Amino acid sequence: MNLLRKLLFPFAILYGFITFLRNYLYDKGILKSYSVDIPVIAVGNLNFGGTGKTPQIEYLIRLLSPNYKVATLSRG
Repeated sequence: MNLLRKLLFPFAILYGFITFLRNYLYDKGILKSYSVDIPVIAVGNLNFGGTGKTPQIEYLIRLLSPNYKVATLSRG
């Protein structure tokens, strides 16, 4: 396990730098963010799976669909 940590450490540094650069570009207005006129609920994170996103989405659909038009977008 210790060897694996040492092998992956350079990738962690690279990932941290890319994330910092991306956030910096958004902060300076070089990369633009967009907003929409309808409410959006985003459920997700960077984990590979097993964090309970699908059951959470199913719950939200059941909870909101009687009163709202609900759409689900999946990138997976």
